Parts: sequence; structure tokens; C-alpha cells
Amino acid sequence: MKQYKISDYIIDFFVAQGLTHVFLVSGGASIHLLHSANNASEILPVPTHHEQGASMAADGYARASGLLGLAVATSGPGATNLITGIAGAWFDSVPCIFITGQVATFRMKGSMSVRQLGFQETDIIEIARPITKLAVQIGSISEIEEVLHRSLDIALSGRPGPVLIDIPDDIQRSFSLFEPPIKVSSKSSHVPNSLFNEQLNELESLLRKSKRPLIILGAGANSRTTRLHSKELAKSLNLPILTTWGAKDLIPHDNPNLIGTFGSHGTRYGNFAVQNADLVIVIGSRLSSRETGGDLQTWAREARIIHIDIDIAESDKFKLLGRDLSLKINTDLKDFLPLLTKFAKVNLSDCSFPMWFKWIEERKLKYRYELSNKTEKIDGYDFFLIFNNFLKNNHQIFLDTGCTVAWAMQSLALPNEVRTFHDYNNTAMGWALPASIGGALANPQKCTTSISGDGSIMMNIQELATAIRYTPELKIIILNNSGYGMVRQTEEQWLGGINIGTDSRKGDLVFPDFQALASSFGYKTSKVSTHKELISQLERMYSDNSIGFLEVIIDPHSKVIPQTRYGYPLEDSEPILSREELRANMLIPILKD
Repeated sequence: MKQYKISDYIIDFFVAQGLTHVFLVSGGASIHLLHSANNASEILPVPTHHEQGASMAADGYARASGLLGLAVATSGPGATNLITGIAGAWFDSVPCIFITGQVATFRMKGSMSVRQLGFQETDIIEIARPITKLAVQIGSISEIEEVLHRSLDIALSGRPGPVLIDIPDDIQRSFSLFEPPIKVSSKSSHVPNSLFNEQLNELESLLRKSKRPLIILGAGANSRTTRLHSKELAKSLNLPILTTWGAKDLIPHDNPNLIGTFGSHGTRYGNFAVQNADLVIVIGSRLSSRETGGDLQTWAREARIIHIDIDIAESDKFKLLGRDLSLKINTDLKDFLPLLTKFAKVNLSDCSFPMWFKWIEERKLKYRYELSNKTEKIDGYDFFLIFNNFLKNNHQIFLDTGCTVAWAMQSLALPNEVRTFHDYNNTAMGWALPASIGGALANPQKCTTSISGDGSIMMNIQELATAIRYTPELKIIILNNSGYGMVRQTEEQWLGGINIGTDSRKGDLVFPDFQALASSFGYKTSKVSTHKELISQLERMYSDNSIGFLEVIIDPHSKVIPQTRYGYPLEDSEPILSREELRANMLIPILKD
């Protein structure tokens, strides 16, 4: 046993789990934790300039490392500022621990019917409960060990996700005897083959009846514990593969089975494939409305659906939404995928669909993205098609929301082991920069790039200071399309093209001089507006490292193409094709004449 200050014990516990960084903003109710982190040589405290930045950096660290992310904030506004980052981790199943300081126990309102007793007292537990796997306040020293162990297990087990621990100030600075913390072993599980024999046989039966099957791989198939299993399955089950955004980087672009992305902001050829399929095997994806479009009844409407996912609620929702599944298998993919791979090698090696592959390949060739003929203006797709030429296997890319991520998901051609990260389901503007700081610290051997729109970067632009201090090798690219291009496109679709707070050319939305601003933080910067300039400056950025901040002027008329308007099936996306062309790409009846 050893006498510990409680804050020291908490930090030592996370050090024992292998964490190397903690992201934080200093404050009175968390100051003991932060000083304990500073005193621990095995972990580096990384102060951000906003708690949102700290929570998103922890999220990025967890995604890139496969470990827990850890962020600490003070009470009151410090705690509430974490919320957007917590939500991103919740919706994308990212294991993070968020620790908030709280006022001392003797300053807490308890059962009193007042809004607040202690200064900056805030009931963060009730605020965070809907977006965490566990939100718990430590009420006494005796709870410390149990809460830490339970929080770790809950964050990492099953469908992973964030946990919030609220710790009053007087408990943090107390002392008690503890055994030195050790690494907690993850609970092992073994799934006997016999448990899934019936489901595997049913899967085989459905596949053998099919003429146009495909696999959808989602983020659940792309986690630290499932990624290698998914790659092996893709080799063993010779079917066309679609990916959700969360699995964009799972299968390299030169794999002949890979189709690409699909959905309301997916590729046109990907949408043709899924809409014409007669069997869809969904692995590790909840199939959000971004994947299916607004009406689930029109999605893959003549296909049988097999749903393989850890969360039974995600499978059960289909019936509630009026769509039956032909087969659902609810289990941890890290256990099930090896069984499915072995089964495929033995039982499904003769399954072949050459005509279906040929039909899909014809659509890929016809509707693939190509560089525009314009060279004096850079289209959003032009940027990523040129950017593809600079990708190497050691790259990891953090993408912000809006047009940026849609253009990337439609047109990035990723070599093996290039990783892409985004907060796919919360899609918070400003996520990429702080998340890339976490990712760069998690994987210092990799070349890390943050790509944001001009609108998104403003949401956390203060973290340029954090990046230049702690991740000076980080590459930062801004795609300046004069505001919120994705929202402008929505305004054109539904509101007659009247722009409110979305277009900097009209004066109500104001941006700084990004070159001057980045320079003030210490960056070597460059600004480009033509194809030739872009190629030249990307060469500088990725060869001699002479610039770290690149502003790319994007033609403000650039849109996300295709994009499916609400109420339309995925195959009928904008720009709308003629009915003749649409019918030529559909093996089933179209819905809108």
C-alpha cells in the first residue's frame, strides 16, 4: 500500500493503461488533477485554448491510437464546453474518459431546490448522461478504485463510447492508501462456432440464391479490434464492397472488389450498385439516413438485408421503421468475423458473380470523378484528385464537415494503410484541427494532415496555437470556398438560393486574412488558387516541409455532386439524370417518372 494524493492516483491509473497524453484547459476545480499530470513523467499534459478543443483532441487521439482518449476540464462552463466533443465520441463509438472537476462536496447544493450553491457548480452528470455510456460523480474516496475500473471497462467493452467522471475538488486533494495501479486486462471472450452455425448456414443460403449481392462495411468493421479481420474477410468473400464514411480507409482503392462510398452524399456508381442489389450484407454499420436517404423503404428496395452488428437496438430499429431484415446477427465483430472468414473460405469459395462485377465496373468508369478542364480555378473535387497524388502509406488525414468531407469521401483514392478520420455522425464544424492534434501526438511517426473549410476552421481556430506548440509537423489545409458551401447548396435546393450567414461574398459572414492570422501563430504559409500553384505548394508541403499552412481558394460555385434531395431514392440524385439515362442504370423499376 502507498499513500497517494487522490489526483496523483487517478493520473497514475491512466498512465498504467498506456495513455501518453491528457488534453485539458486549466481551471480552479480541476487544478489538482492537472498538477498531478504535470508531475507524472510518463504522460504529457497538452493545454488547449478551449475545452471543446480538448475533448476533440482526446477523441482524435483515441481514434488514431486505438487507446482511450483522456480530457480534463474544470466545473461549470469548463464542463459544458466539453459537450460537443463528448457527443462526437458517443455517436461514433469512440472510447474516451472525460474528467470534470466539481465544486467541493460541502459547497454542493444537494437536495436544496436552488439552481446553484457553489461558484460554477453545474450538474454535468445529468447534462452528459444522454451522450455517455456512463456519467458518474465520485462522492467519496472509497469509490475511486471501483469507479475508475468500471469506467475503463464500460468505455472499452461492447460498443465502445465515452464516460464522464465528475470529481469534487476536496476529494481530488485528499490523501488515502492504495495499491499502485496496474494495467487492467481486457475481458477475453470466446464465441463457439456452434453458436452461429444456424445463422452462417442461413447466410450461405441467401447468398447462393442471390445474383447481385454486395457487402457494406461500416465503422464497426474498421475499429482497432476488427480492422484486420475485416480485411481478411474481404479477401475470402469475393463480393463487391461498399463502405460507409467510417470505413472509407479500410479497403485500399486498388482492390478490384471495392466500389466506393454510397448514400445521400455518396458516389453515383455506389448508389446504383446498392439500389440494384438483391442481397446486402451489412457489417458494422447502423445504416443512418445519410447511407439510406430519407426514406428507408426506397433503399435497396428489392434486396434482402443481412445485418451483422454488436448493438441489437440498431438491428431492431429496422422493423420499427417498416423494413424487415432477412437475417440479423448481433455479436461482437472481433469474435464473429474470424468465424465468418473461416466459413467463407470453406463454404463460399465457389460463389462468383462475374456479370454483376462487370455491370458495376461499367458504372464506375462512366461516373468516376475526373479533373475539370478548368485550370485557373480549383473545384472541390479537383483539390482531392490532385491531393491523391501526394498520399503515402504513412499518412493520416483528419477531415472537417461540410463540403470538405463529402468531396473527400467521394473522390479520395486511398492507398493501403492511409487513414482518414472524421466525426462521422455528429459532424461538428471545427473538429478536424483539434482532433488532428490528438492524432499527431498518438502517432508521431505518421504524416498528419488537417483539412478544413474556411467556415469550419473558425470554430476552433484558437487551436492553431496548440498545434504549433505541440505538433509543429502537422500539415494544415484550408479549403476556402467563401463560407458554408454545403448550407448554400441546401439554400438553393429549398429556399430559392437566398443566403443567410453562409456566403462571405455578401458581407454578413466575415472571415480574417488567414495568411496573416496563421503567420501570427508562427506558421509558414502559402495561398493558391490555380491547379499549377496547388501542385507546386503541395510538393513543398510534403517534400521539404517548407510550409505548414496552406490556404486553397476553391471556386465558390463548387457543389457536392451527386447529392440526393430528401424524398428521392438514392439512385435519383442531383444533378437529376434524364429518365432514359436513369433507366439504363437500373435493373429494377424506377420510382419517379
